[in-house]
Amino acid sequence: MAIKEDDLSAMNLLLSQGKTIADIAKRYSQYDYWEIYGKVNDFSFLGKKRKISNKLRDLVAAKKEDRVVLVKDTQKLLDELYGSLKANSKKLVSIARILKKDV
Repeated sequence: MAIKEDDLSAMNLLLSQGKTIADIAKRYSQYDYWEIYGKVNDFSFLGKKRKISNKLRDLVAAKKEDRVVLVKDTQKLLDELYGSLKANSKKLVSIARILKKDV
């Protein structure tokens, strides 16, 4: 079953908020886990961490010319992770301000 565009947008939003693909699969049980995994724009934080860890392990055994590519790929993942965490930090600060006003 193809994932509806609205559902896919919502799934990508959930990922950007730190949810895992497993969490999303539970919420959207009409879709298969692997279908969701293949269609979302981004990995979860845990998925990015695993991908970075794997690239670092590959770096140890890689030939010198392959290391440059691995390092660039890893840097890109780290930059994406940093951007997501920075955006989430801003959201948390905004939430904290709103909660303080209500108290």
